[in-house]
Amino acid sequence: MSKKVVITIADRHEIDGEFEEAKLTTVGEYEETENGFTLTYNETEDFVGSITTLTVADESVSMKRSGPAHNAQLIVEPGKRYSCMYKTEYMDLMLGVQGREVKYNIGADKGRLFFSYTLDFNAGFSSQNELNVTFRFE
Repeated sequence: MSKKVVITIADRHEIDGEFEEAKLTTVGEYEETENGFTLTYNETEDFVGSITTLTVADESVSMKRSGPAHNAQLIVEPGKRYSCMYKTEYMDLMLGVQGREVKYNIGADKGRLFFSYTLDFNAGFSSQNELNVTFRFE
């Protein structure tokens, strides 16, 4: 059974020594699964029309974005590297995702998910990324 949640996502990434941060607050759905949970929400700004689903299972996070202009599925698992296809309206990119850390906790009325990873493009380092996702049940 899914529950409505208010989700706040704080994204921080470093590219070529430059740090950028962004924050998004939106409403979405939370659902418990056998090994964890999922959070699903509609994207805004650069990804309007896309739906993102974060699936947490044990010590990994799958981030799937689907929509008219952007499609991707990144898997973040500490100490492991995965390849993913990132499709944009301009071109398709093959990215490497090296998981660094995944932590989460769920309380009676709120939860938190933190994960970090690096991205590489054509086998060259691209960025270091951290997402801090907090949510509260409505």
